Amino acid sequence: MKILEWEDLDFPMRVAVKTRSEKSFLNFTRLWFELLGGQRMMVNWHHRLMASKIDELIAGRLQPSNLIVNIPPGGTKTEFFSIHLPAYINMLVQTEELIRFRNLNISYADSLVKRNSRRTRDIINSREYQELWPCKFGINQADEWEIVNEKLRNVGQTVSRSSGGQILGGRGGYAGPDFSGFVLLDDYNKADDMFSASRRDTANRLLVNTIRSRRGDKSQFHPTPFVSIQQRLHMDDATGFMLRGGMGVDFHHVAIPALVSEEYIDSLPERWRTLCWAQVKNTESVVVAGVRYWSYWPENEYIGDLLKLWESDEYTFLSQYMQNPRALSGGLIDTAWFQRYETLPVLRHRAIYVDTNSGKVEDYNDYTVFTLVGVGVDGNLYIIDSVRGRWDPEDLLQQAITLWEKWKPTNPRQPARLRQMGIEDKQAGQGLITTLKKRKSIPLLEIPRGAGQNKLVRCLNVIPEIKTGRVFIPALMTEDGRRIDNVRYHDGTMAARTDWVLPALAECADFSADDSHANDDMLDTFMDAIDTELISGLSAGYGGWN
Repeated sequence: MKILEWEDLDFPMRVAVKTRSEKSFLNFTRLWFELLGGQRMMVNWHHRLMASKIDELIAGRLQPSNLIVNIPPGGTKTEFFSIHLPAYINMLVQTEELIRFRNLNISYADSLVKRNSRRTRDIINSREYQELWPCKFGINQADEWEIVNEKLRNVGQTVSRSSGGQILGGRGGYAGPDFSGFVLLDDYNKADDMFSASRRDTANRLLVNTIRSRRGDKSQFHPTPFVSIQQRLHMDDATGFMLRGGMGVDFHHVAIPALVSEEYIDSLPERWRTLCWAQVKNTESVVVAGVRYWSYWPENEYIGDLLKLWESDEYTFLSQYMQNPRALSGGLIDTAWFQRYETLPVLRHRAIYVDTNSGKVEDYNDYTVFTLVGVGVDGNLYIIDSVRGRWDPEDLLQQAITLWEKWKPTNPRQPARLRQMGIEDKQAGQGLITTLKKRKSIPLLEIPRGAGQNKLVRCLNVIPEIKTGRVFIPALMTEDGRRIDNVRYHDGTMAARTDWVLPALAECADFSADDSHANDDMLDTFMDAIDTELISGLSAGYGGWN
């Protein structure tokens, strides 16, 4: 089907675009996504649900008037709420359905809110938009822009701020009974901050102490609405905090999981229930623990990939994809204690630490983990990469050899040789040690698990090293909010991807004294590395073969 091109439209067709755009938010977003983006929007049932909530909000029919939408990554939330919605609201002002508007957009990253703001300005400033709804900019900056009328009076404003920046000075909405804007939280929380109790508390205090006051109307009957859109990250993220009444206001809540079951579909109000079932019923499904699931968006999210993510990283999947974060039972480790790096310093040496499972692939909650670490010339420990999986003994041997060869290369001008592979002497590790000894291809460090070596004791032993800032993990975000997909050695060569960091942080945050946590395999390798490299000095001068 041919993509809609403005130059191909005659006058009656352009009038039709205008009329259809003004009919609903979904119509507007679909048309202008195609006109200016050059691609057709794949509209799923969840898009219709989200757009209807916006129409109800603007019309004053949404009760409560504050809205939370939790949706998986890639669900078009930012395209809807942060980019096209302000342009749609401005269009309603130009058609005199609204008098004026004032929006305050907040996200964890300054670069994100500015990029979204520029996208909205580009829509409004486009030749196509201006031909249908002519308007002029007053202030026209990336983080703040305004629309003025023929008398140069402000009739529209959008201010964009990061949650860590200067929010004071921006405000959403005006006093009065009619809709006049909102305070928008688009991915308010930074993902890796959610595993730190202190950082969660800081973010939630900001919601109460600062953001709550940024409404233009705080009256009982027509307060300026809050609109929060995010993927769930933690039980105590912004969504959890607000739904428990932490801000002192009530919210209309929409949760859209990546996998939908019959129970979830039945819980939807009519219209959405019928739409959802119509779009998923004839698509591929899977059964997990006796429950049948379908992809919430079969056209765009392959159910097989979603299932693989569930199997490989349960915490992230349940939180960010299913909108149902599992309660973390820990409290011993605050992940804010880990220092962050984007580029490694010069390293003295590197080593691999291995935590093996029971040797049974079907042992679902038991992983084998290989972790690559380095000791810097500064004496600190740098966790570089971590690979987690389930392998039978034969595959485990091949995985050990493969990762040794993958991680072995180093810069000859600044050698940081791969010194050893430390393997715990238990379960499948015993067989791996025995086989590798015979092959004499990899230097080994056998790590015994003797009396007094239970995990709680080991954890308490390494916590001071983490707490004093001697253990570094890859950063996931730059200071300006740019996502970091991989980290590099000091010479600029790529060291590793960062997709393992969030699961590792979840394990650390979840680790409990009563062993009620789900997994600790990645943390196990961290503890061995910290004990060996920073505390006991077992690896100092090590270069022999076991």
